[in-house]
Amino acid sequence: MRLALRWLGFLVPVVVLCLYLLRSGGPRLPDATAGHGLGAAFLPPAVPTGTKPAGSAPSNSRSQSHDQISAFWQTWSQRILDARPDTHPIALTGTASIGRPPRPDAPRRPYTDYVRNPSGQVEELRLAHKKFVAALETLKNGDHEGPFQGRGVVMVGGGEYFGPAIIGIHMLRRTGCSLPVELFVPDDDEYEEEICEQYLPKLNAKCVVLSAFQRQGGKHARPLSIKHYQLKAPSLLLSSFAEVLLLDSDSIPLLDPETSIFSTEPYLSKGLVIWPDFWSATESPRFWEIAGLPEYPTDLPSHSSESGQLVVNKKTHLAPLLLATYYNIYGDHHYYPLLSQGALGQGDKETFLAAAVALGSPYYTVKTGASSLGRHDGSQHKGTAIIQHLPVDDLRKSTGGSDLVRPAFLHSNTPKMNAGHLVDEGDLIATDGQSRLRLLGPKADLEKLFGFDAEDTLWDLLVQTGCELASTIREWKTRDRLCERLTEHHALVFNDR
Repeated sequence: MRLALRWLGFLVPVVVLCLYLLRSGGPRLPDATAGHGLGAAFLPPAVPTGTKPAGSAPSNSRSQSHDQISAFWQTWSQRILDARPDTHPIALTGTASIGRPPRPDAPRRPYTDYVRNPSGQVEELRLAHKKFVAALETLKNGDHEGPFQGRGVVMVGGGEYFGPAIIGIHMLRRTGCSLPVELFVPDDDEYEEEICEQYLPKLNAKCVVLSAFQRQGGKHARPLSIKHYQLKAPSLLLSSFAEVLLLDSDSIPLLDPETSIFSTEPYLSKGLVIWPDFWSATESPRFWEIAGLPEYPTDLPSHSSESGQLVVNKKTHLAPLLLATYYNIYGDHHYYPLLSQGALGQGDKETFLAAAVALGSPYYTVKTGASSLGRHDGSQHKGTAIIQHLPVDDLRKSTGGSDLVRPAFLHSNTPKMNAGHLVDEGDLIATDGQSRLRLLGPKADLEKLFGFDAEDTLWDLLVQTGCELASTIREWKTRDRLCERLTEHHALVFNDR
């Protein structure tokens, strides 16, 4: 009897998934004729997880490239440590309030300074910054690719971030993009062998353990501490790629970045593209003094930055990327409060633009404002995702061309597209306890905006990956009936095929 029950527990999810795929006809392509958005031309079929595409990522064995990058990091992590701010943490007299810029093209004005550290401590921070910038002088104006080669996509994963990252990689493949993906995990504890060595390589992706680059012994009294928001800049820096699209695990590409971003302006001439947040910038004016600028910069955008996606060319921007990494390593106690002064979202998001401006490096900030999608839960409207726009369209519009600026990324951050969390944390049910919710808004609105029902497409993938990996992803293994509950929600909400 026990054996029979075990087999029954194994077979039920499989049968449910098969019935779902039979009903749905498998992963669907959006209608290319719908609206003026993306359509099927931008969303070819998902890569079947049973096949390995050409150019698949190499195994995790130590390679010459890894050794070269490790040597590179040993040099620069020592310089980062040598230039550490040996002074008190930044203390603020208040917290910056968030507000929207008066208009997208408004110039940035100095924000109120809430830093209350005495001038001597600020000077110590300036001298430490100057010491690190001096170490960057050999890189600042040159063409330095270092040990990095080719183009690729970098994400930070591990733990609860594996689920949404896998959805993002599938969507990347649906755009027709074949660029390799490196999914950085903080340490060996976050490395999941079956995901990293069997599942991801089928999608031309692989895991990279960030702690493997940490220098052991030598002049380090201790390894540099890297956690949370600090992870993205070192992952970007230590990826094997020379030209990189950095994506948050919950930032979903809607267009092929290789053809629509890497191969077009403004990336080709600027080498660094940064997207806007909703809110005005709130950095302390004293940051620019610490960064060595003689006066407040006059040409900065009024909005703050949103780092759910970022594109950079290390061949031209290795120095600002190293400086951004420096800001992140010493972010918690010094540069995060300097650059945001406690405002909502304080973290790594301002460090990339700040580093480029501090070194006088070229950059492009997208001027089309971020927009939002969300749902009404029966009592209030809740935001779900941020839409970020295509730089080449944005540039064309800003120089007098077409007003059409296509969406390029869907940053679904509240909630993230994590199959396990979606069915367990209440976001799919209205306040009446019964009604099922769409998270991104009405189907007609999405079809008009994107040219297809983006949420239905995402749910196809959520059901596919949730059922396939329910007993594989570590944090999903204890979630009861994951496959059945995902399939049930999709059938109830997206049944008007």
